[in-house]
Amino acid sequence: MKKPQNDFDYIAELLEEFFKQRSLRKSFRIIFDGDITGWEIWLQIEFARFLTEHPSTPEWERERAFQFDYRRENVKWFLKPDFILRKKGWAIERYVALEIKQHANLGNCVSNMIDDLAKVAKIRKSEIDLRSYWALGIFRTDPDSDVEEVVASKLQDSGLEYYPSVSSVNKIPRTPYSYVLF
Repeated sequence: MKKPQNDFDYIAELLEEFFKQRSLRKSFRIIFDGDITGWEIWLQIEFARFLTEHPSTPEWERERAFQFDYRRENVKWFLKPDFILRKKGWAIERYVALEIKQHANLGNCVSNMIDDLAKVAKIRKSEIDLRSYWALGIFRTDPDSDVEEVVASKLQDSGLEYYPSVSSVNKIPRTPYSYVLF
């Protein structure tokens, strides 16, 4: 699927604002200090709250069920993307999908993100008009890792293309975590 620059810019801008929230940064430090796992749903709820209160008032839904295209998927029947979003001013009934993953290990996080993108690509086209779909991954910052290299390599190994102009890697300020969007 095409990765439109304006979709990327909007999602990246939302995420930058989201991760700058003081309360969120404090929670990430507690998660790290307590070696807490399984916090992905908490993060999704925080993001839902953020979207609801955001001045751009995006239209969004969380975990809306869509049927798979049975020619591409014959094991499961439905997929529920973490979020579908539509910015005010975008064409009506055209959305972006956002899948969110968290894992302490960068490589595992990226692999899980790619698996989710492959699933979203199998949604029946008549179910929803997707402008684009994106994966967000949150992981522990490792100064010795080249995140872009890991992403590019794992995408290539999965037969997918890496588009550096519509990908970003950012450290979450004052926390031991970073995030990647592609």
